[in-house]
Amino acid sequence: MPELNETLTELGLTANPFAESTPLETLFPGGMRRASLDQLQLLARESSDIVALVGPDGSGKTLLADFYARRAERDQIVARTRASMLTTPSQLLQDMFKAFVLEFPAQASIAELRAALSRYFQAVRNQSRTVVLIVDDAHELGDDAFSLLVKLALVENPGSTFHLVLVGQAALLDMLDYTCPQNDGQNQFTSITLPAFNLDETRNYLRYRFNAVGFNEDDAGRALPFSNRQVEKIQKLSGGVPGQINKVAEEMLLNRGGFLPGLPSLPQISLPRNYVYAAGALLAILLLAFLVGGGEEPVETAQRQIVLPAPQTSESPSPIPLTEEASEDEASPFADSIALVSEASPEPVTETEVEPVPASAATGSEPEVVESPAVVESPAVVESQPAPVQVAQARDATPAPVASTTPPPAPVVVSQPTTSGTASASGTNSGQREQILAFPPGEYTVQLLGASSRSNVQAFVQRNSGSPLYWFETRLQGRPWYVVIHGRYPNRAAAQAAASALTGELGRLEPWIRSFNAVQGDIRAAN
Repeated sequence: MPELNETLTELGLTANPFAESTPLETLFPGGMRRASLDQLQLLARESSDIVALVGPDGSGKTLLADFYARRAERDQIVARTRASMLTTPSQLLQDMFKAFVLEFPAQASIAELRAALSRYFQAVRNQSRTVVLIVDDAHELGDDAFSLLVKLALVENPGSTFHLVLVGQAALLDMLDYTCPQNDGQNQFTSITLPAFNLDETRNYLRYRFNAVGFNEDDAGRALPFSNRQVEKIQKLSGGVPGQINKVAEEMLLNRGGFLPGLPSLPQISLPRNYVYAAGALLAILLLAFLVGGGEEPVETAQRQIVLPAPQTSESPSPIPLTEEASEDEASPFADSIALVSEASPEPVTETEVEPVPASAATGSEPEVVESPAVVESPAVVESQPAPVQVAQARDATPAPVASTTPPPAPVVVSQPTTSGTASASGTNSGQREQILAFPPGEYTVQLLGASSRSNVQAFVQRNSGSPLYWFETRLQGRPWYVVIHGRYPNRAAAQAAASALTGELGRLEPWIRSFNAVQGDIRAAN
């Protein structure tokens, strides 16, 4: 889509913020998403009930399950499968063997396969570990396959080693209500429902998607490229469902001439008539100067600031707004203000156009006129009264150097690596790795974030060099993955207390309590 690529380039984005392939390093914290993730982690570890994660298409169920699988502890074996086309018990069992990376005996009966799974669960329990199976699109399971899966989770599951997470639409709850056996009159399943976003959550979600591709890299308070009305329209058309929000917002980015407005058109701006006359006269003068001086040799030119006459009123003039925007609209890079900026085109400078000014005005001596062309510099401000732009030079005074109107280039700031003993943004990966591996495996830490960009992680650590941060490299789906952790604590409770006390940039992240044993296992597995 060339038009969309041009829009992304104009906004300074690295990718389409609303594409399914856009990498998201953190889970959207609003709309009960982060709370739902915490609840899912707790239930999958502590409860023997089946967990049902439900919501409409596009509500983010699969994404939340992805983050759960990514953050699972080392003592949990997390496997995933998709229920599409799994209608019979044999198909279900074959897919479960594949998910657990077990050899599937082709000629085995259903009973033999169930017995083999029971032996596998027993072996996992002997290692003080548990198994979590996530089934996507679970509402598409056949009745027989669904009944068998419920029995494996609730009946043939000694020690509650096997935990089942079913992901699907709301019809899944009816299937569980009909199939699950009750325990003391209570259903043995717990549901987590992902609600749609309200207007404020939709606005925050749009910013979250934009920020994921570098929108706020230089300016954290940068205004969204959507006005309030457009955000309201996105929320209304999408129903607050994240997947639909992505589609509508991408369509707005693509059709800037339709949904997304470009620059305001001139007829929408109301200016005093004398301003319009002055602007027209200026254009006529510039055109005449261009035609008269087009065939002559180029000479030095003077840039002049054109001041439009203010309306004649009895009161002091007030600034006239040059744009009109709806009061409820936010500032938008696609709706920039239109200003009347006039630059004089190259034209000959004559003696009558440049009025000399005494160079010795400060001393009170009388200046003499020097009738030579000069470059008009920016006028100095004397108190609050504007003075005519003039250039002067005393006959006997030494000419002062002409002040350059071009600002000097900003100095290049080179970040120096920190020398603290905790974290170094430019420290070598091996040094960080060995330091983390030396910590007692029984202690705990707080994982703050993971990212695919090493430079982003190093910059994050550098910005927060006052905190005890460490980073290490591991692997995610076969690719390098860089993780930042915070501190070392004697137990989980101390780590949780430290995570709750985080503020500023660290406090806005998703803290995850992990043991150093698990962290060190990730490091060794990646190396």
